Amino acid sequence: MDAGQPKIMVKPLPEILDELENYIRRVEEAVKQAQAAARESREAAAQAKISGEKAAEAAQKAAEAAVAKVREEAARAIEALSKKVGQEALTLDRAFLALKERHLKDSPFLEK
Repeated sequence: MDAGQPKIMVKPLPEILDELENYIRRVEEAVKQAQAAARESREAAAQAKISGEKAAEAAQKAAEAAVAKVREEAARAIEALSKKVGQEALTLDRAFLALKERHLKDSPFLEK
């Protein structure tokens, strides 16, 4: 082949056409593979989206359950503290009344 002339001038046309046909087949095959890869990517993305949505939903449910449990425990603790505070207040009231009665009884400044 002469380096100065285009292939079409030195190579037989059937050989050029065969090369062109082979090139076209390779391009068509590459396009098919690219389309298949794009389809698989779309399917994988759809599955990932579904999985992500399911994971988010499960996480939300777990968080809601945890919050509900904390609220229940807090309500029980508040109720227990309220009872304890009420009992302590009653005990203090009784102690003050007892001190008052004793003061009234024992005070030298009060008339009997």
